[in-house]
Amino acid sequence: MKAAILGTGSWATSFGRHLTHKWERVVLWGIEQEQVDSINKTGTNPKYLGDIKLPANMRATMDLDDCLNNAEIVFVVVPSQAVRSVMQKVAACTVFPDGAPVVNMAKGFEVSSLKRISEVIAEELESVNKLDSHPVGVLLGPSHAEEVALEQPTAVVLAGSQGADWNHWQTWIAGPFFRVYTNDDVAGVEIASGFKNIIALAVGMADGLGAGDNTRGTLMTRGMLELSRLGTALGGRPETFFGLAGIGDMITTCISKHSRNRNFGEDVTQGEKTPQEILEGAVQVVEGVHMAKAALKLGDKLDVELPITKQVHDVLFSNKPPRQAMRELMERELRPELD
Repeated sequence: MKAAILGTGSWATSFGRHLTHKWERVVLWGIEQEQVDSINKTGTNPKYLGDIKLPANMRATMDLDDCLNNAEIVFVVVPSQAVRSVMQKVAACTVFPDGAPVVNMAKGFEVSSLKRISEVIAEELESVNKLDSHPVGVLLGPSHAEEVALEQPTAVVLAGSQGADWNHWQTWIAGPFFRVYTNDDVAGVEIASGFKNIIALAVGMADGLGAGDNTRGTLMTRGMLELSRLGTALGGRPETFFGLAGIGDMITTCISKHSRNRNFGEDVTQGEKTPQEILEGAVQVVEGVHMAKAALKLGDKLDVELPITKQVHDVLFSNKPPRQAMRELMERELRPELD
């Protein structure tokens, strides 16, 4: 059994390391020669995972054909805004085996089209008449790469389109420290995992301003309400938002020291650099920045009120001081809690 993973970042590498316990071969595709060489020659990915050792049945390549050839399943673990261009290459690949599912693991929406990432994948496969032979799924939930690499207990959700036996893949993806649940609400799972990054940015900003646990609890709770509003308007089921991909991922991303979105939000409040300058210097992609832009556009389009999202967006893209954003949230017109 061979698994193909598109990406060589922290999550791609950690997840690949996990799969090696059950799969005969795991091949990562990357675009940085130094990373690929390090994985193959030293069995480490120091840029992202330090000196954590990678098993011998895991390797990396810059040759997409090499990665995809004879693969039973393909996992997409590249930044959300790069998925379309990567999938165009995958769809055009002549050795891409029929029947292999394509599973998205990127959290967010494509800003230019306002589509979920699984929709982007399906669109590119459909453009070359390959969608019928490649079911599309998502694998998302509270899963910091650093903890998965250390084999700390983790649980995620696998959801997918018709055309694949997702219970079969659930078995093959799960492991002794990596539990996989299934859910047929693809939209809900994907919306939840993308949206929570916005709230993590807000929590990080609040932390940077010196706010306490009361503020963090308020932002997470009201953030869940915003998620439910937008998610149901986009076709997700409310119960999904209170599962692993929703509140589970929300809690993890908002409180963890590993959370790049929470940490980015805190950095923004320091005033030493603009959000764009901080973003340019980041080693890892901060998906919440793109998601804030996409979610606000969707909220305006669907007439869904997203006050926290609006303030995060304005801090990131309109130079609003974070303290002013917090004050404006607190001074909004009073209303019933569930309104």
